[in-house]
Amino acid sequence: MQGRFACLVVTGHRAAAHWFVPQACEYVRIPSWDGLLGANARYWGRAPFVNMSKAQAVEFRTEILRGIVRGFKPDAIFVDHLPLGAEEELAAILRDAPCRKYFVTRGVLNETENLRQLILGGKAGDYLRVHYDRVFVASDPRVFDFCRQYNIPAEIREKAIHVGYVTQKIPYEQKLKTRTARGIGVSDIWVVASAGGGQHGEELIENCIGLGNEYPDIAFDIVIGPRSKLASADPIWSASTQGRLRIHKEVPHLAQLNASADIVISAGGYNTLLEAVQGSADILCFPSRKNTRDEQYQHAARLKKFVNIEVSTEVRELVPLFDKALTSLLQHRRGDRRGELLLDGAANIRKVVEQDLGSTSFGDSPAKEDSESA
Repeated sequence: MQGRFACLVVTGHRAAAHWFVPQACEYVRIPSWDGLLGANARYWGRAPFVNMSKAQAVEFRTEILRGIVRGFKPDAIFVDHLPLGAEEELAAILRDAPCRKYFVTRGVLNETENLRQLILGGKAGDYLRVHYDRVFVASDPRVFDFCRQYNIPAEIREKAIHVGYVTQKIPYEQKLKTRTARGIGVSDIWVVASAGGGQHGEELIENCIGLGNEYPDIAFDIVIGPRSKLASADPIWSASTQGRLRIHKEVPHLAQLNASADIVISAGGYNTLLEAVQGSADILCFPSRKNTRDEQYQHAARLKKFVNIEVSTEVRELVPLFDKALTSLLQHRRGDRRGELLLDGAANIRKVVEQDLGSTSFGDSPAKEDSESA
């Protein structure tokens, strides 16, 4: 959207701030819940960076967000995943800010967290009905029909648009360059494994490292993830190479790796799956959330209609599923229907926002003279 709009990204994720936000945009990195709440920080054996009660932490984060909105004076606000934020810190901002409000959802919800209630019911549901202008469903309705699956109330359904998947487009030429840069020959097999940010994915990563050691003739790139306990064990070490096995703490260009590999092993996160389907890889998913009612399992299972993908909640099935995928590769596996998936969600969202705001709202602020809207 940058160019037609001036886009300011506000995030608590350290990696996202400097990896995913392009130079043309700007971002504000705010204190994350992992550093504010003791219960979150204990996962990595850390103490929170400041001694606050949960109520104080929520107020602190809310005031920072208020200041950003007050200073930037946006024409539109996008909120991802939870309509009010994790602790309702966005509620007053959404109520009072004189601008368009857009909610973006992946479509598939974690049923065990009662996200239907956190997103569609109670105060969150009220805000979707009253304060939000549109609900963008970032999925292909043939894979998962958000409105039908969750019996969305009519007032919210009228605002909902299935725009297709939102993902970074990776050209074929870029995939070839990525394979060449990694030293992958025409007859070589390349495996890329990751577990998103890494939190709760430690068991999968350890098993993938073992798998890489068992197949020394196959190229493996295994990404531990910046939020993994394994990554925090050594703050200096960032990567190691053992023959054709490479183990990384984090990789800024992981999207290119996932799109260029022959086999992708992951926890089934939204971004990883969509990066992988842009290539020709067989995909093996081992969700970090083990309940089959949750997003990672449900999304991967429903993608099987279009993609060569296997999903299991048991990491012990990694070896047999990997052997199956490897056999399929060596026997010149069948094609699938991944090319039919709708991957133009970002462009479709931009078109809708352009229509909503219209030319009359652009250029109102001298501070945004280089772009037309914020």
